[in-house]
Amino acid sequence: MPVFGPCSLRRRLAQFHATMEERPVKTSANFRKFVLAVLVVVAIVATQGFRVESVLASPPQNPWQPSGFQGAWCAQGDPTKHCSITANGPFLSLTNENGSTSTAHFMGMNNNVISADQWQFVQGTLSPDASRIDWSNGTYWARCSSGGGGGGWWRYPNVDGTWYRGGDHSQSCYIRQHRKNLTLTNESGQTGSGRTDGRWHLTTNWNGTQVNGSLSADGNTIYWDNGTKWTR
Repeated sequence: MPVFGPCSLRRRLAQFHATMEERPVKTSANFRKFVLAVLVVVAIVATQGFRVESVLASPPQNPWQPSGFQGAWCAQGDPTKHCSITANGPFLSLTNENGSTSTAHFMGMNNNVISADQWQFVQGTLSPDASRIDWSNGTYWARCSSGGGGGGWWRYPNVDGTWYRGGDHSQSCYIRQHRKNLTLTNESGQTGSGRTDGRWHLTTNWNGTQVNGSLSADGNTIYWDNGTKWTR
């Protein structure tokens, strides 16, 4: 059995006390590291949660904003061949110079190419300045130099295009507009002529019967004074 002298015993006691003093220091350092790690994790989770919350709170974006396709056009640039394109929710409604109509949808996300669903899916590409549509069948539509889509045209309400009596898509009506002069066809195929005074009012004549109309603020409804209405 070993025998410790006074010096050896004091030395061992000193080592024991030193060890006992180091343990709380090491434990405290480890605890601080643990707390710091927890705080970092909490910060990351809170940041990611904020990002998710921000995304969920953001209003949905509508990719189909009003496009440069809309308005009056002239087939082959001929001011006597009126065409038109109007908005129809996420789609477009097209009317060519012969009165034939078609819906159209956008191709891709740039909103500069459309496909006409009822015209054998012919595709139209809008020029960068929105002044011309080149169709894949070799034809084109241009903004009309007089009337049509530019110049003094916009001094008058744009009512050119396809309309529907009472919103019923089985009762199509048509308006051809040349500046302030109108040629109208109702759901029965009857034709009339008219004018717009530039203040959202229309005056039309149907074989001697005058019918006046007022255009709604959004330009998508005509309220006729005979009690009917056309919408687009």
